[in-house]
Amino acid sequence: MPDVRPLRPGDPERIGGYRLVGVLGSGGQGVVYHGVGEAGREVAVKLIHSHLSRDADVRKGFLREVEAARRVGAFCTAVVLDVGMLDERPYIVSEYVPGDTLQAHVQSSGPRTGGALDRLAISTLAALVAIHEAGIVHRDFKPGNILIGPEGPIVIDFGIAKAFDSTTQASGPIGTPTYMSPEQFRGERVGPASDMFSWAGTMVFAATGRQPFPGDTVPAIVNGVLSGSPDLSGVPSHLVASIQACLAKDPAARPVAADLMRQLIRRTGPTAGAFPEPDAGRPPALDAEVPPRSPRQISRRVLIGGGAAVAAAAVSAFAVLRPGSGLFSPGGEQVDPPGSTTQASNPSQSASPSSSPTPAASPEPFGAQVKDPVSLTAGSGAPTALAAAGGTVVCGTAKGTALLWDMNTATAVTELGDGGASVTSMASGVVSGTPVTASGHADGRMRLWTLTGEEHASHRASAPIIAVSIGDRAVAVSQKYDGLTDLYSVVRLWDIATGKQIGATIKEHFQGIRGLTFGRLGQDDVLITGDGGERIRVWNLSTGRLTRSFRTGEIGGIELLACGQMNGRPVLVSTHLDATLRVYDLATGKRRKQWNFSDRSPDDRGTAALTAGQFGDVPIAVVAHNPAGDDITVRIWNLDDGETIGTLGSNGATGTLALTEFAGRPIVVTAGEDGILRTWSLGRM
Repeated sequence: MPDVRPLRPGDPERIGGYRLVGVLGSGGQGVVYHGVGEAGREVAVKLIHSHLSRDADVRKGFLREVEAARRVGAFCTAVVLDVGMLDERPYIVSEYVPGDTLQAHVQSSGPRTGGALDRLAISTLAALVAIHEAGIVHRDFKPGNILIGPEGPIVIDFGIAKAFDSTTQASGPIGTPTYMSPEQFRGERVGPASDMFSWAGTMVFAATGRQPFPGDTVPAIVNGVLSGSPDLSGVPSHLVASIQACLAKDPAARPVAADLMRQLIRRTGPTAGAFPEPDAGRPPALDAEVPPRSPRQISRRVLIGGGAAVAAAAVSAFAVLRPGSGLFSPGGEQVDPPGSTTQASNPSQSASPSSSPTPAASPEPFGAQVKDPVSLTAGSGAPTALAAAGGTVVCGTAKGTALLWDMNTATAVTELGDGGASVTSMASGVVSGTPVTASGHADGRMRLWTLTGEEHASHRASAPIIAVSIGDRAVAVSQKYDGLTDLYSVVRLWDIATGKQIGATIKEHFQGIRGLTFGRLGQDDVLITGDGGERIRVWNLSTGRLTRSFRTGEIGGIELLACGQMNGRPVLVSTHLDATLRVYDLATGKRRKQWNFSDRSPDDRGTAALTAGQFGDVPIAVVAHNPAGDDITVRIWNLDDGETIGTLGSNGATGTLALTEFAGRPIVVTAGEDGILRTWSLGRM
């Protein structure tokens, strides 16, 4: 276990929402403190030295790079939980891993051998796969950045060296000479292949206790890295070829982390044998980053129960119901589609019961198809946004097309019109007595359509529209934010019918909006936003004014937001990067509930979609869980007790998701990359 020294005069006692209880270590970048959050969870807090962060551009670049590290999958890496500023010094909060570094472990206990060495090699490669998949290059992979924790090796400080290298006025490359790649010494652009070189040197140290290139001085080490041959004596024979390949002077000749990991798994397994060398192909060298995989399209809109944040989700036709939930009793009332005589005046905020007779309860079991699947119009593009109110479903596509499906009468979708660039959000409701659909677009367009396809209004903002809602009026939200250059985003609210801005321009969202939903608080329609500073803000949609704000707690960045009700009070439901589902009282900001996603949390962090509503008298959240490396799984959560009512399986096809009531029962509507709308029963209420 690492030694924890007491705090000394001059050490802070608190950083952000964390109480500091000791010092874990210090180095050239900063001091690492042992901290405790308000809920008692232990964390590691790294406070950057003041001389490294005096310049505003340095601070901005540092925070930008660390924020990128939060995209990394949690397996085999220490989760980055928070980032912020203490006066003018940046700090990073990560999960606390009790254990010594690999450097200290080898120095005290000797080299690793046998299965322990194989586990180390494969686990650290898995971490590099996750880091590279997130578009990051570690740049300082070494024994001192690997912790031997109780659950296995954990890689830390990924992306931190990039932050310093790109933001400081250092006279030379950043890294640890013994484990740096030739291209780092030459000042060339570095990519994932540089980490593979460093990984190989680290494995040599782990297996032998020696560095791969002998030398007592930095010039000697540099000469060895650039032109010498590594000393691999003592490395187990089944690892020699792989390590030798990774130590190639030419980055293009080194294997890719994912390929090498699969090869080592085969070589160290029970059927180990001769296998071909990894494909020499690798991602192109970049300036410390590789392009991340295409992000899932995210749209946030209002559904039953107040609101939803909905992103790409994937579900298939099988479901598993948790027995004994006791929630499937007859009841429920139909919510009429827009345009019916009993349609609520505020359908996107709260669905009102119909005055027509209540239909019979649904005979379908949980997870069954309610209606036959319906295909989107040929050539309309992949679905990017979805909303539903009663039996009316509206869908937007990557080609800017708005589509409508009336589940009550139609067996095919109707094309409302082409609104320009990719649709980012959809909503349905009534404006000035006319049933309409709203669409927001990536090029700033905001449009209203009648249900027969006539254009009711069309205007354009100067920044992308990220959400639309129809309550007392139709509102769009635009945001201008570049994560590479901006610390704060520029947000504006718009009246879609008139094209006029509502209220003042908003410049308060640190690192942009993180999670967004619409709801109703008292007599007011409201917009609720989260940001990178874990701050929730509630905005009055009539005036555009901030009405209240609160922090979500000390751990876990905000992912998605949705509005609902519990015991007659409005609540905010949220998912976070520490793999928790939380419930806050929207009026007071007080946290009412919090649950881990599973007993694997936070390793199963990541959600693609979230919405909240009612299941009879029971408040529910529908969450599309999307942990790194796994298929999406849609769970229906009971917000009273945190239990899972049921789970919809996944076949890996991405799509958007909405929650509504149809014929007296709650259903989930999805649209996949195959261009098909599907409806899923949640059973009887």
